[in-house]
Amino acid sequence: MKINLRKSLICINQQKLIAIFLVFMFLGFTLAKPEFASSYSINNILCTMALYGIASLGMTLVILTGGTDLSAGSVMALSGVIGAGLLGKAFSAANPVSLPFAATVLIALIFSGLIGYLNGIVITKLKIAPFVATLAMMSIARGLVYVVADSVVQGVSGSPITFMNDGYSLLGQGKIGAVPVQFIVYVILFLIVFVFLKYTRTGRSIYTVGGNIDTAKLAGIKTNKIIVLTYTVSSILVGISGLILVGRLSSASTVAAKGYELDFITAVALGGTSVAGGRGSVIGTLLGTAFLAVLNNGLDIVNVKSFYQYLIKGLILVFAVCADLFMNKRVKKS
Repeated sequence: MKINLRKSLICINQQKLIAIFLVFMFLGFTLAKPEFASSYSINNILCTMALYGIASLGMTLVILTGGTDLSAGSVMALSGVIGAGLLGKAFSAANPVSLPFAATVLIALIFSGLIGYLNGIVITKLKIAPFVATLAMMSIARGLVYVVADSVVQGVSGSPITFMNDGYSLLGQGKIGAVPVQFIVYVILFLIVFVFLKYTRTGRSIYTVGGNIDTAKLAGIKTNKIIVLTYTVSSILVGISGLILVGRLSSASTVAAKGYELDFITAVALGGTSVAGGRGSVIGTLLGTAFLAVLNNGLDIVNVKSFYQYLIKGLILVFAVCADLFMNKRVKKS
């Protein structure tokens, strides 16, 4: 009990630190470029939070079990091309299938969930390390992105699916008052995952599995089912982010979301969730996502070149992982 309490306090302290950095970073960018605090800029930040945040909620579940998911970016792109491709409204394309908006969303999320399920099965049944299993799935899913896109466009290989649809436009570009629809979706999903982790038996079991899988087995927890569940739910959430992305751009690109999985992992690690599993919360992930959203928008406004942005975010991930290792050592010594 004492160790668990100490883990919680460490997590909260890291979240407080990120919140302080977030405030100072926002003020710093505003002083450098006053337009950073404009309504247009705030809208961009909220949209980026939603896009990254929904997928990061899923990544939090996976990392809490002690796993990781390197296929997230590819699954995000696959969900997008499936959803956009099944509409049958792509410009200058063959459009072999034409389905209603709701049906395309459902099918895209089913396929996303199936990939997550397969990840979980490979990890639990074949005993392949999550890093290796999801790395392989990253390549497979990206290949499927090209297969689906080419079957829709039937032109130059790798061409994006460009379209217009009211449902996707509402999801990716719509607003209720001044608040983006996608941010409202994020808040709803955040609350669902928060309640799930904190107040359900399955949610608490996820922490136990990540803390010590052998202890979880002795406690009667079906660890394989928990792991498969987290990967499946994670991929569904990633799929939702993919549909938001295509709605925001009115285009599903074969190269969309490349490298996004590192942003999701960074957001989760920044928020205090241990990469070793067993410690963390979606509140921290919310803060980590907000941090990255403000950082991305700020760096764009002050015209920092993209390769420097990759460097900065890489260093932030290294910092987050090092902080996590330091915190774990403190817990073990206590």
